Amino acid sequence: MRRPLLILATAVVALTLAGCGKKPSFVDPPQGKAADKFPGTYPNPKTDPKPGQPSSGARFP
Repeated sequence: MRRPLLILATAVVALTLAGCGKKPSFVDPPQGKAADKFPGTYPNPKTDPKPGQPSSGARFP
């Protein structure tokens, strides 16, 4: 009886702490990367192939 209560209490504390914090609406880019768009979207339509087209990367069997 005591062990499940301890596990439940630990989970409640962990979830409470995980919910704390504030997500910023804007993130500054890293130093020295002024030309980069940050944060970028993935996949990048300029560099990733379209569906049905062969990729230029490594081929797997």
